[in-house]
Amino acid sequence: MKTKPTAIKLDDIGHILVDHFKHRENINCYIGSNAATPTASIEALTDAIKEESAKLPFMKMFHILLHGNIPYLEEGLQDRVKAYSIFSGEAVRKAANEGRAYYLPCTLGTMDRLIGKGCAYEMDVVIMKVRQNEMTGEYSLGLSVDAIHSALETAGVVIAELDPTMPFTQGQSVIAGEDIDYIIEAGVQPVYTFNPPDFENLSPEEKRIGELIAGHFLKDGMTLQVGIGKIPDAVVGVIGSAGFKDLGVQTELYSDGLMFLQEKGIITNKMKKINTGYSTTSLIMGSKKLYDYVHMRSQVQMRPSVYTNSAEKVRDCAPFLSVNTAIGVDLSGNVWADFVNPTTYYSGVGGQPDFVRALSHKKYGTPIIAMKSLAGNGKSKIVPAHPSGITLTASAYDGVVVVTEYGIADLRDLPTGFKGLALAGISHPRYREALMKTIYNDPMMTKPKGFSLDKIPPGVILYDGKTAI
Repeated sequence: MKTKPTAIKLDDIGHILVDHFKHRENINCYIGSNAATPTASIEALTDAIKEESAKLPFMKMFHILLHGNIPYLEEGLQDRVKAYSIFSGEAVRKAANEGRAYYLPCTLGTMDRLIGKGCAYEMDVVIMKVRQNEMTGEYSLGLSVDAIHSALETAGVVIAELDPTMPFTQGQSVIAGEDIDYIIEAGVQPVYTFNPPDFENLSPEEKRIGELIAGHFLKDGMTLQVGIGKIPDAVVGVIGSAGFKDLGVQTELYSDGLMFLQEKGIITNKMKKINTGYSTTSLIMGSKKLYDYVHMRSQVQMRPSVYTNSAEKVRDCAPFLSVNTAIGVDLSGNVWADFVNPTTYYSGVGGQPDFVRALSHKKYGTPIIAMKSLAGNGKSKIVPAHPSGITLTASAYDGVVVVTEYGIADLRDLPTGFKGLALAGISHPRYREALMKTIYNDPMMTKPKGFSLDKIPPGVILYDGKTAI
């Protein structure tokens, strides 16, 4: 039985795929993603694709967030290769908006329905990064497990970059040598690192949002999921100085902020009913300090996204607090995060819908959509109606809590008109009057008995702290 992968060079990738798939017209390739993007292999494979004499099949490239150079997105290559992105960064976003890449809408927790065995896009090839444990000979997927296990299930060719800059993480990131066909050591580029959050210099708006969430929803022993970005960082920063204890983590993404809380002993995972004693995540992304922290650390363990984002597993960790952000919310309570408008794709739905729907009942916890009241262009993020034709990450029938720097709008259990009033009540003052008038003039937005524009709407808790903006 084969137990060791065959060593190859980057330049061999194209030849290997031609040899394995010479009778195929097209093949599906899963690319390891996020901080563990295998950039060197992506570049080598693109060079092979450009060599028309190589006679590679048409390549369909499946991935979530990729970092670094992605040359197969270049104009003129789409008759030989096409990206199918489930979550995108700047380069793929640009290509998708120009018609040179596909956006494949799917939550992180349900990716196996697309690329799993017997599904529409069974994988033929997997290209990823690994780190080896020199004592045991095992390999670790390190920073990105996501849906790789589903891809490995059907892949006929598995190529791995052996990267010593990647941490050896524990849990379901550990695979055996026989799971890898070919391994590359020379010319591998290091994993991607990012600056840690600056908790000392949060904006007043971010600090207010953090205070509102920590002050009204967080309790000792709760389990956390926090997304990436300045708003989730602000929540973590406030938690770090608020005296909470014995918090747990079940998240799709483990970042510097969660490490900060775990280092301080605020996150202990003692109270979790499953995976007691360790944080569970499918992705890790952040600073070198973070990567050093998770290396060989059993208190942080990797699981596939289908596990970390599973409604059953999230509910098993109740009471649960989920914090994500959005591009916008409309007065009916619809939320969107992957499109700016119908012709401008931005990123992807990520895992937001997974956690929103897992926490649909209050007994399990609270799904929070946290965002500043204004977009970068100064326009309100709370608008009368969502742009027609875009994807929604939470619908009006999903029970979410929206938090801005002006307060909390708990939309759970509210009828339509009440939802609108609550959201208008925490909008930016510059737009609040116009939003209130929209509700007032719309007969379908049924108002509460005794409605008055000068009353605090049902479901609203206004900010009453000391942080000025």
